[in-house]
Amino acid sequence: MRKIFREECNSALQNVTFDNRQQKAVRMRVERCHKPRRRMRGMVAVAVAAALTFSGAFAVQAVRDNIRNTMASWEDTHTGTALGLSQSDAGLTVTLDEIYGDTWYVYLKGTVASETEKTMRVDNWTNRSGTQYADAGFCDWEFTIPDQKTQLSHGSNISFLSVNGQEDAPLEFLIRLSATDFALTGEASALFNGFWYEADGELQELDGCWEFTFPVDRNDDGETLLVGKSIQTDAGTVTLDCLQFSALDISAEWSGANEALFGWDQSNTYLLLKSGERIGCQSAGIEDENGEKTRMEFAPFNNGLGHISADDVQAVVFAGQEIPVT
Repeated sequence: MRKIFREECNSALQNVTFDNRQQKAVRMRVERCHKPRRRMRGMVAVAVAAALTFSGAFAVQAVRDNIRNTMASWEDTHTGTALGLSQSDAGLTVTLDEIYGDTWYVYLKGTVASETEKTMRVDNWTNRSGTQYADAGFCDWEFTIPDQKTQLSHGSNISFLSVNGQEDAPLEFLIRLSATDFALTGEASALFNGFWYEADGELQELDGCWEFTFPVDRNDDGETLLVGKSIQTDAGTVTLDCLQFSALDISAEWSGANEALFGWDQSNTYLLLKSGERIGCQSAGIEDENGEKTRMEFAPFNNGLGHISADDVQAVVFAGQEIPVT
């Protein structure tokens, strides 16, 4: 099993350019999730590789609490729906605290707390873009969503917020789910299997199971900025159709030559704000069944710059070519 896992990890990384230290970092982080079913492991490797690829595209920046910064910006003027659902197993209590969502994404906020210790001792880790996370995670997870075409086990993202040293503070996490075909109302379920974390450099694993049923609550009110501008690249013409603004994240919809859309120069592809700040591109994937639309996601949590709307954006730069959106 371990040999098969290493082969899948190597396959997922074969087209990613990292130095030896970065390759090692990817494998170490993915191996902490070695318990998920086989079909998940390669996807975990790809997701970690994408995150590190993005982080390597820009110079090292000061460590910042990107997740909390952007959440606080959004929550200053918006309120989600309180859940207050808890399950305990293996000495841990997992709680789903709140849900909010819009046209593009649904977010679930939660915590993990020890039943025996006031404060969980967990290390932090920082990626090269300066975003800091708690060195922890669930080993496996599944979401069943009303009206969703397929089970959302792998189209989800779970981030554990950095440990800030407060006494009696639980470990916080934020789940992001794609809102495509996601019902506005109804009930959804979440299943978390196993939990791992590092404390003082030592890996700890727990074989718990935490299952929840929670009400879906989202508004179809995500902001869309129609652009419809094209540029010519060596691989063909690409068109920026629109930008999609969610509570904590931004994505773009493109059409045109796939050779260009999937061969872009990542270090020179980013969202340019009127303030001069840049939000790098993290990933891109085919969005529709006909393969005619590509969705590009920019850096998670807007690089800690807070909630961003269409009025804040000056242009999208694709492979060094600027596409004005104003």
